[in-house]
Amino acid sequence: MRLTFLVVVVGCSSSPGSVDAPSAPWTAITMPRAALEPGVAALGTRIVMLGGFDTGLEAGLHITTSVDVYDTLAASWSILPAAPVAWTHVDLASSAGTLYLLGGTSGQEFTAEGAAYKLEVGGDAWLPIAPLPTGMERGAAGVVVSPPHIFLIGGASTTSALASCLDYNLMTDTWSMLPDLPAARSHPAAMRRADDGELIVAGGLATLDASQPQRDVWSLATGATAWVAKAPMPTPRGGCAYGPIGGHLLCAGGEANQAALHVVEEYEPSTDTWAALPDIPMARAGTQGVVVGEQLYIPGGAQQLKFEPTDQLYVFRPLN
Repeated sequence: MRLTFLVVVVGCSSSPGSVDAPSAPWTAITMPRAALEPGVAALGTRIVMLGGFDTGLEAGLHITTSVDVYDTLAASWSILPAAPVAWTHVDLASSAGTLYLLGGTSGQEFTAEGAAYKLEVGGDAWLPIAPLPTGMERGAAGVVVSPPHIFLIGGASTTSALASCLDYNLMTDTWSMLPDLPAARSHPAAMRRADDGELIVAGGLATLDASQPQRDVWSLATGATAWVAKAPMPTPRGGCAYGPIGGHLLCAGGEANQAALHVVEEYEPSTDTWAALPDIPMARAGTQGVVVGEQLYIPGGAQQLKFEPTDQLYVFRPLN
């Protein structure tokens, strides 16, 4: 979500503060703060929400360093040490109890940043690690964790969407390159298949705003040198809250042209097919998703393409 859309959508109607009562399989939880374009990751059975805007346009679009944690078992909130940077569109991941902050964007100009940090288990401060390669700084990438690798697929530089894909090696603290995507994408959805290691990337935005939502889907087999086209998404979009459940890639909400979306769809890699799932009760754009316990968690975001962060955490529990 970029500031360029404020003028386009300012005339749209809205009902600030109103939230539809979720119907199964969706439920909603109130968060301790509002969040727009935070980094999101799973830390065991906990949901981590780092940074992002915690106020709207009228309050100055403050970017927080807060790291908020929701315990899905205890249904309680806590905090971790504050992030060392105040960023939005954060590329956040976790592995073996350690959190990894791998780039993002700074300021209301969305300047792409390449610094990287980790917060170790029980640590009281974030530690610097190898930064993204020079010239490869980005936020809004598709983030896939497959130890000992974290993949950043596409994303947004300061000036454009990106086709390049990065591979961070957790063991050696080094970066390498994967084959480029066939076309540049920011805000894509992504996963890696557990059975054969194939990477899947779906949708995204061809530019830095939502004016060119895409529906292309590509796969990259282990060791392959090029991405292969797969069945396209039914709904073109970028910035959906995504995650794998049961080997399927779920894509919930997101943005396209002048609208935040309710639509939820899932991709089945083994059959190369898409299916519709129950819509989110309230449209969501400007946030990420994460899967814990076969449930998709979607913290914050905006219900329209306006800079108005919400404080609702939506939870999707598949009925089948």
